Amino acid sequence: MSNWIGPAAWSAKEARAGDRLPYSGLVDPGTVLLRDGSLMTAIQVPGLLFETEDTDSLNAHAATREVVLRSTLDSRFVLYHHVIRRRVSVELDAQFPDPLTRHIDTRWKERLGSGSLFINDQFVSLVRRPARGKAGFAERLARMWNRSGQDDVEADPKDLRSLKAAVTSLVASLQPYGASVLGDYDAPTGHTNNEMLELLSALYNGEMRPVRRPSDETDIGYMLPYRRVSFGLDAMEQRGSGEPDFASILSLKDYPDATSPGLLDGLLRLPHEMIVSESYAPSERTTARERMDLSLRRLRSADEEAQAERADMLAARDALGNGAVGFGDHHLTVQVREQTLPALDEASAACAASLADTGAIVVREDTNLEPAFWAQFPGNEQYIVRRAMISSANMASFGSFHGFALGQAEDNHWGDAVTLLETTSATPFFFNFHHGDLGNFSVIGPSGSGKTVVMNFLAAQAQKFRPRTILFDKDRGAELFVRGIGGRYDRIHAGEATGFNPLALPDNAVNRAFLRDWLGVLLAADGPEELQTIAHAVDAAYENDADLRQLRNFRELLSGTRRPEPGDLSDRLSAWIHSGEHAWLFDNGEDKLDLDNRTLGFDMTALLENPKLRTPTMMYLFHRIEERLDGKPAMILIDEGWKALDDDVFAARIRDWLKTLRKRNALVGFATQSARDALESRISTALVEQTATMVFMPNSRARPEDYCDGFGLTQHELALIRSLPAHSRCFLVRQPDASVVVRLDLSDSPEVLAMLSGRESTVRRLDLLREAVGDAPADWFPNLTGHAWPGGANDTTDTNEIPFKQAAE
Repeated sequence: MSNWIGPAAWSAKEARAGDRLPYSGLVDPGTVLLRDGSLMTAIQVPGLLFETEDTDSLNAHAATREVVLRSTLDSRFVLYHHVIRRRVSVELDAQFPDPLTRHIDTRWKERLGSGSLFINDQFVSLVRRPARGKAGFAERLARMWNRSGQDDVEADPKDLRSLKAAVTSLVASLQPYGASVLGDYDAPTGHTNNEMLELLSALYNGEMRPVRRPSDETDIGYMLPYRRVSFGLDAMEQRGSGEPDFASILSLKDYPDATSPGLLDGLLRLPHEMIVSESYAPSERTTARERMDLSLRRLRSADEEAQAERADMLAARDALGNGAVGFGDHHLTVQVREQTLPALDEASAACAASLADTGAIVVREDTNLEPAFWAQFPGNEQYIVRRAMISSANMASFGSFHGFALGQAEDNHWGDAVTLLETTSATPFFFNFHHGDLGNFSVIGPSGSGKTVVMNFLAAQAQKFRPRTILFDKDRGAELFVRGIGGRYDRIHAGEATGFNPLALPDNAVNRAFLRDWLGVLLAADGPEELQTIAHAVDAAYENDADLRQLRNFRELLSGTRRPEPGDLSDRLSAWIHSGEHAWLFDNGEDKLDLDNRTLGFDMTALLENPKLRTPTMMYLFHRIEERLDGKPAMILIDEGWKALDDDVFAARIRDWLKTLRKRNALVGFATQSARDALESRISTALVEQTATMVFMPNSRARPEDYCDGFGLTQHELALIRSLPAHSRCFLVRQPDASVVVRLDLSDSPEVLAMLSGRESTVRRLDLLREAVGDAPADWFPNLTGHAWPGGANDTTDTNEIPFKQAAE
């Protein structure tokens, strides 16, 4: 009779994952003790923002990394480099004040929420191994004696000091990469979590999640696993409480003939989850030379095809001899992860193809699948089955520590980030106008590049802060957006009364000073005598009844008791009053400029090419706007802003004006089609200095004298702008601490594009619809876009402002 072997018996025979994980416990928050006496620490490396760096700069960084490897590590160290590329779901939760901006935000979240965003978490681990061979015999003997028969392994103080010194040097060298040592942190629950354990847990369990720091007696190797790993022929399954994951492992069988910085950048752009693991164990110089000599002897009798390899090896041997380079054992694997086996096969093939593009020969592990999995863990070098000796320069190229800009999600000047954009590597980028408290920005791109869509989209996303928004528009590009969110949009037509009457301003010192300046510009006052005449006339005007404060009545105040003469102030005013050529602009009985609406748009097309009309108009509008700025968020967006402010009046005061707006929590956004026109304007220097964020749209004709000399871009950034296809929906965002190419793809939301693009044909349809059904967006939106109005019957625009603190939260 045979005994039944039940599940409990099978479980008892199953190998425990903790047996393969060599970690004993924590020595301190940033150091792990291994069971063989080795010590491990790790640092997180957000990475060098490489995407817009030129080749010379990347080569210089690689040379620095190579020197760090040689100067910091000896043969008792093993350096591990891990990149955990994982899929993330990222959202910026916010409340929008109107149905349209809520709809735009919802549609954009749907686009980003389709599983297309990834994060590349990058780590560098250092393992300090006990001395081996004859050199380590005395240390091992002393350690055994000190333990006095105890089973527990203890950290060697000398090794701990050496490890701390090495990691301090490494972190200092990697400061441009944002390196920081992993350790403890306080969880919201009040417990203490440990980042070192979170890294090791992610390598085994395949997901990043908090790990509470255990008690000192806990064996870490047995504590970390919470998912069961099963190995098949060429794939493995990880099963836990949720859905199972499948993974394969790719290994380098043969290395490329040459390496260069960013060797793995293409791999880390692929839309797949993966863990890239590599190790580098420096060799003693004598050991490396012996291995080279052995290889040279084997090549001595080889055919002519091997002579080139022999020459390269001789050169490497000479470099090793004079200390110009170091050598060590290297291995690299890529664990590819997917939800299904068919998807895993496709992802593995894509990753293998990317590695093959570097010149490497890649294999998908089958027999060696399990040891390749365990070899990913720092301290498990005995499981490495495919290793090769490479130079420290090669390692500096494999471990480029390249990263992608993430921006800042929260704690910005206005609170959360303005919006979330997608980079070309499918990573998230939290976009902000501000750098510190400086929030001015510019959007530069030729016609048809998507400039208007980007400008209006950013304005739409910023509505969650309830900012006072004023748009100075050109060709009615923002009219659909302004009217759609319940704003007021006024078109300035030549010959049609605007309703502007600056003389109707209330009587106070600020308004009197403004009117003196404004009339001086309007009448082209020449010299202190004419300015004095204007000042007296302004004072006299405020002594009259308010009904009489109209520009046509100002003529008598200018002439006084003097006889009128051709060309005097009174004569110059004649063009602006009664039936004069420009009387429609300011000679109005009452001032109808209404700034009560939180969102205002002015079509300035009729004035942009006429500085005689444009300058006094902009002065008046800006003065009225400044009156309403009270410290709450405000946005002033100016299409063709360089042209709108291009005159001596604004050139003389632009810096002070921008500082005033900054103090009052307002920002200015400029857009232009021509970089050359912008730089040739008289205010270009001040605006470039006072701009925190620059957005450059694709432009195949971008010129270095404009983009590099004028706006300070690098040659590589210019090359990116030139090479981006116009239909790619990509653009370059340049900030003081970041430069990144991002994508704004709204092709799945045609109704959103219709409202943001401001096409002439759509604007004309809007005119017809407004005549037929009225101004309410709910009435004309369905016919204009072919989609239902996103708001309900009682869902109206909230035009009220909210306190800034609440907006920031």
